[in-house]
Amino acid sequence: MKKVSTILLAFAMLQCSSLLSQRYLTEVFDEVEVTSNVTYGVNATVIAYQQFGTAIPQGLLLDIYEPANDELSCRPLVLYFHTGNFLPHPQNGGPTGTKTDSAAVEVCSRLARMGYVVASCDYRLGWNPIAETQEERVNTLINAAYRGVQDSRTAARFFRRSVAEQNNPYGIDPERIVIWGQGTGGYIAFASSTINTYADIVLPKFTRDVEVPPGSGNMIPVPMVLEQVNGNPDGTNVGINPLDGDTLCYPNHIGYDSNFSLMVNMGGALGDSSWVTANDIPMISFHAPTDPFAPYNLGTVIVPGLNLPVVEVSGSYGAQKKANELGLNDVFLPVETENDLYTQAANLYNNGYFGLYPLNRPATQPADSAPWEWWNESNPNNAAGLLTNPDMSATKAKTFCDTIIAYSAPRLFIALDLADNECTAPGESPENDYCSGAIDISEILGGAGNVAITSETYTNENATGESNIPTAAYGCFGDGMGSQAAILNNSVWFTFEGDGNAYAIAVTNCGGTGTLAPNEDSQMAVYTGTCGALVSLGCNEDIDYVNDIYNAGVGIQTVAGTTYYILVDGFDYGSQEEGEPVASGTFCLTAMNVVVSVDEIPSISDVTVYPNPSNGQFVIDASNGVTSFEVVNLVGSVVYSKASLGNVKRIVVDEAFAPGVYLLNTYNGQQKTTVKMIVE
Repeated sequence: MKKVSTILLAFAMLQCSSLLSQRYLTEVFDEVEVTSNVTYGVNATVIAYQQFGTAIPQGLLLDIYEPANDELSCRPLVLYFHTGNFLPHPQNGGPTGTKTDSAAVEVCSRLARMGYVVASCDYRLGWNPIAETQEERVNTLINAAYRGVQDSRTAARFFRRSVAEQNNPYGIDPERIVIWGQGTGGYIAFASSTINTYADIVLPKFTRDVEVPPGSGNMIPVPMVLEQVNGNPDGTNVGINPLDGDTLCYPNHIGYDSNFSLMVNMGGALGDSSWVTANDIPMISFHAPTDPFAPYNLGTVIVPGLNLPVVEVSGSYGAQKKANELGLNDVFLPVETENDLYTQAANLYNNGYFGLYPLNRPATQPADSAPWEWWNESNPNNAAGLLTNPDMSATKAKTFCDTIIAYSAPRLFIALDLADNECTAPGESPENDYCSGAIDISEILGGAGNVAITSETYTNENATGESNIPTAAYGCFGDGMGSQAAILNNSVWFTFEGDGNAYAIAVTNCGGTGTLAPNEDSQMAVYTGTCGALVSLGCNEDIDYVNDIYNAGVGIQTVAGTTYYILVDGFDYGSQEEGEPVASGTFCLTAMNVVVSVDEIPSISDVTVYPNPSNGQFVIDASNGVTSFEVVNLVGSVVYSKASLGNVKRIVVDEAFAPGVYLLNTYNGQQKTTVKMIVE
C-alpha cells in the first residue's frame, strides 16, 4: 500500500489539472518541431545477407518530435516503434512499415503537443516469413524481435548519453522514458519491457534440435538466439558467429542505462507470459480482440497474407492479466475509480485488468486489427491493406487515436509521476522552475481535508527574518508564480502570489483532527487537535494577504506521520534583514527537518487481504484495526459493507461477488486504506 499513498497524493493534483489545459494531459502546444533522421546507433543488419553474404552495418535512425517554443528543457521521452512485420515497405506486403507512417506521425505529434519529447524510431529488419518449416520461421522471427529489443535499448542509452555528454540537446528527462509500440513495434515494446536477462529467451519453443557432432545422430536442443553470437539483450557487447567470424552485434553507448519507466502497445504480442515478473514496469495495452495476426489472449502468430503459423505467444489480454495479478498496474488505481468515459468503455470489456483497452470491432469487420491506421490510396499495397481495414480513412483512424491518447494520458501522468517536479527524483534538488504548469490550490483541495485553516489574518511585527532553519536547500524557484502547487521530494509545497512578503508553515497529521491557526505571539503555527504544536518555517512582517489563503477555505489531505510544508511567496531566510522588504526575483526554499517520504510510510491500517485473487471468500488482516469497511466495484457502487466493528484486526468475508476487480476501503477512525481485490 505504500505505493498507493504516493499515487493518491499525485492524483489529487491530477483531478484538478484535468479541469484546466494541463501539460501532459491535454494538448497545450499548437505546433511541433521535427528533427528528422537522427542517427542513434549503428548495428549489424541481416536484411541484405543474401546480397552481401554477411551482416553489414546499418545506421539506426529516428525522428524527434518536440513541442515548439517550449520553455522547459527537461521533458519525459517517448520512444515510438512503428509496425511493418519486421520487413521493409513495400516488400512487406502491407501499406505501412516506416517511422513516418500516418499513425506514427499522428500519435507522435499529439504527444509532442501535450509536452512530451517523442522519437519515432527505425529498427533493424529481416526474417523469413515464407520459410518452408515452422521451426525456421520461429527462429528468424525471435532473432528479429531480439534485435528490436537491442535497438530500443540502444535508443534509450543514446538519449541518456546525450544528457550526460552533450548538455541535453533534446531537453529530455533521463529518468522518465516510455517505450511505445504499434503492431510489430508492439512486439518490441512488450519484449523490451519484460526481458530482463538472456535466460528469458532460452525457452523450449525458442530452441531447435541440432545434431552434435554432425553425423553422430545425437540431437540436442540449442537456443535459437545465442548470446555469444547475437550479443546480450541490451546490445552492449560484441556478438560474433564462430562459424564465419561475422559480427552480428556492435555495442553502442556502453555504460548508460537501458531501462524504461512504462510500456504502451497498440497491437503486437508478448513472446511468452513468463517474461512478465514482479519487477517489471506498468503496461498500457490497446488491442482488437479479433486481430487475425496477433492473438488477443494466448494463440499463434500468423504471417499476414500467407496465414502461415509461427509461434504461440501471449496477446495483450494474457499479458495484462499477468501484469495485474503481479500488481504492476496498481499505479493506475486512482484513474480506474474516476469513471471517465474512456475508462468506463475499457472496463466494460477488460475483465477489470487495469491498463487494458479492448478495441472491439463490429461483426462486419472482424479482421480489423489496426483501426488506428490509414494511408494514401496510391500506396502500392493499398488493396492488401483494405482486406483487414476496408473502411480505412483518416477520420476513422484519428478517432481511434483520440481514444488511445485519452486513455493513455492520465495513466502516463500518474505512472511517470508528472504531478511531481520534472527532472527531480526523490531526494534530489530540482534544477528548474517546476511550478510552471502547476495548478490553483483551491482547485486541488476545495475545502476538504483532515487539517482545516481558519479565516484569520496574522501579522507578526516582531519577526526578525533571521534563519532558524538548517541549510538543507530544496531548490530555487522564480518569483511571481501566482497560486500554484507542486509535489517536491514527496512533500507538498504550495506557493501563493502575495505582496512580496513571506509566510511558511509545516503541517503534520498525526492522525487527529482540528484546526490550524496562526499564533500572533510567536513564529509558531498551533494545531488545536490531538497533534500538539507545530513549528512554522518562519514569517516576515506585514503578511495580511495570508487572509486570502484562509478565506479560500482550503484543507490539506495528509498522510499520518508525514510533514507537509506550505510556503507563501518564499525568500532566502538566511539573508533577510529585519524590516527589509523582500526583493522580487529568485528565492530559495530550505527544509526545517528531514521530510519522511510518503513512499516510506506504511499503510495507515497496514491492511492485508488474502487470498487475492479469491473466489469471494477472503480475510482482512489489519494490524492497527478496522472500524468499518466497504467493497466497491469499478463503477463506484458499494456492493458490500460493514460498519460499527469496534476495532477488529481480522475479518472473514464470504460473499458471492461477481468475478472482476474491486476496491476494498477499510477505515480506522478517519483514516482510510484502499486495497485492490480480484475475484475470479
